[in-house]
Amino acid sequence: MKTPPFIFLALLTSCFASALIPRASAEKVDPACNRVRFQATAPGKELELVGGVFQGSNTSRYEGYEPLVEIKEAPVKGQWGEIKIENKKVYRWVRFVQPKTTTGKIAKVEFYTGDLLLGGEDKGMKINFFKDDVDDTTIIGYDLFYIAAAQRPAFFPADVTLNGPTEVTIKSNPGATIRYTLDGTWPTAEHGETYTKPIRVEKNTTFSAMAISPGQAPGLLNTITYLVPEGRKQGLKTAGIGNSLTGTTSGFARFARTAGYDQKTDLFLRPGALTREQWALATGEYAKDKVANAKEELARKRGSQTWEEYWKGIDKVDVLTLQPRDFDLAKEIDAEINFIKLFQQKSPEVQPWLYCEWVEQKRQRPSDRGDVPSYQMKKTFPALTWEESMSAMLLYVEELQHRLTAQYSVGKRPRILPSALAMGWMKNHIDSGKFPEGKPGMFYPLLFHDQVHPAAAPTHGSANGGHLVDLTWYAAFYKEAPEGKVLPIETTYTPAQAKFVEKLAWDVIKNYPDCGLYEEGKEPCGKPEFANDGKRITLKSSTPGAWFRYTLDGTEPTRTRGYVYCGVISVQPGIQVKAVAYKSGMADSVVNVMAP
Repeated sequence: MKTPPFIFLALLTSCFASALIPRASAEKVDPACNRVRFQATAPGKELELVGGVFQGSNTSRYEGYEPLVEIKEAPVKGQWGEIKIENKKVYRWVRFVQPKTTTGKIAKVEFYTGDLLLGGEDKGMKINFFKDDVDDTTIIGYDLFYIAAAQRPAFFPADVTLNGPTEVTIKSNPGATIRYTLDGTWPTAEHGETYTKPIRVEKNTTFSAMAISPGQAPGLLNTITYLVPEGRKQGLKTAGIGNSLTGTTSGFARFARTAGYDQKTDLFLRPGALTREQWALATGEYAKDKVANAKEELARKRGSQTWEEYWKGIDKVDVLTLQPRDFDLAKEIDAEINFIKLFQQKSPEVQPWLYCEWVEQKRQRPSDRGDVPSYQMKKTFPALTWEESMSAMLLYVEELQHRLTAQYSVGKRPRILPSALAMGWMKNHIDSGKFPEGKPGMFYPLLFHDQVHPAAAPTHGSANGGHLVDLTWYAAFYKEAPEGKVLPIETTYTPAQAKFVEKLAWDVIKNYPDCGLYEEGKEPCGKPEFANDGKRITLKSSTPGAWFRYTLDGTEPTRTRGYVYCGVISVQPGIQVKAVAYKSGMADSVVNVMAP
C-alpha cells in the first residue's frame, strides 16, 4: 500500500510519528525536564502566570501528573520567565496548568533538558485537553514520546503479504520488554504476551506490540496484519480527495486488513482544503495565487505529494470519496463533478461517495445556523446541540447531492457516507449513559485529539475516533457488518465498548437508505412517540432500533426527507414537529404530529 501523501504537522498522523520515533535512539541525552520557560500571551498579563504549575506524567496524556515546579513570581513585562528544576525523572507527557486567565488563551511555554528543547511550539506533539466535553484553555502540554519512551517496535518481515508459514520477529530498543496481543487489544505491562522469540504465523494474524523500558513511560503502539494466501480476500482500491478529516480515515485500510481484505487506499490531502482548492491544485490554477502557492510549497516541504505525483500513481479504483464542506454550493458541485469526470477516465465504473463530516466543537457553520437551503423542507432551523449539528450537516450534503445529480448523471450516482450520524449518536449515547463503562462528558476526551480531529493514531493516545469513522466506511464499502470481523486495533476500548461501536457503525449504514443496504418490509414500524420537557424533545417507538426523520416546519417527513434524528430535538419558537419511524426490513410508520 502506498504511503498516504500527508506527512505534516497539521494532520498529526501515525506517519508523522514514525518519522520521529528513531530519534529516541539517535539523541544521546538525558531527557529529564529540568528547565522551563514561559511567557504571557500579551504584555501586562504576566500576573496571570503566578500560581501556574508545571507537571509530568508517565501514565497517560490525561492522567497521573506529578508536580515539577510552581511559578511564584511574574516575569518582567513582555519577557520570558525561566525556572530551573531539580528533576532527574524522565516524563513522557509534560504540561503547564495556568490557574487564571482573562484572555481565554494560555501562556507560551517551553520544556527543556539543559539547553535541549523537549516541548514547545517547535518540538514535541501538542496535546489538547478537555474538561469533559469542553476544551480546557488553561492547560497546554506536549507528548515527548520520541525522546522519553521506548522505541516503537518493528516487525520482520516487513512485507505483510506472506506466501506461507513464516517466522515473525519483533524488535525495539536493547533492554526493552516487548508486549504483544493478537486480538486487536492494546498491550500493556499487565496485558498481553511477552515477546521472547520469533513467532510462527500460519494464518491471517494481527499483531499489536508495545515496548517498555525500565524507568520510562510506555512506548508507542505499533500494529501489523499479515495475510496468508488461504485467508487473503480481494480488497477494494479506494481513492480520496479532502483535508485532514479525510486524513482521519487513513487507518481504514489497516482496519479492513484485520478482516482479511487486501485493501488499497490512496488519499490526496491538504489541511483545511475545500474541494475547489484541491481542483485548483489538479489544474495548476492554485500556483497563480501567491498566498495559495506559498501554502502549497510549505505542504510539499513537509512531505506531501504533488498532484502530479499522486495522479501518476492512480490506476483503476473502485471507490472515490469526496469531502464536501463548501457552503457555496455551486462551487462545491462544480469541483466535485470535475473530480468525478477525471477519475472516470481511468475508472468508468468508479462509485463516488460524498463523505459527510462532523463539525467543529464550537459549531459555527452555516448549517449550524440553519442558513443552508433544503429542497426537502420549506424552512430550516438552527442546530442547538451537537446531535442536531450532525443532522444539519447531513442535510447540507443531501442538498448538494440533489443538485449534483441533476447536473451530472454519467456513471454511478454519488452516494452519501453518513459518518456524521455515527458521531452524533455516539455523543448522545455517551451523554445519556448508554455507552458501556462510560460516563457523560467523556465524548471529546475519549474520541477526539482536538476540537475537530478525532484521535486516529497511537500518537493521539488512541485511534478511538478514527476507528468509529473507519467502521462506517468499512460497512458502506464492503456492505457487511464489522462485528466479529474488524479488530479494534489502536483503540483503548474495552471489549464491551468495541462491540458497541461496531454495532453503531453498522446500524448507521444499514439504516441510511442512500448507502444501498436498506431493505423494504411489510410490517410497519411503531409510530413515533414524543416526550417534551420544555427544552428538548425526544422520540421513541415500540419498534426496537427504529430510526426517525423529522421536520420542524410542518412538512411531511419520510425516511428520505427531513432531519435524521440523533437523539434530541431542541424546542424553538415556531416549530411544528412531525416525525416518521423507519427501519431496514420494515415498512415506514405513519407520520405523527407533536401537539403544540
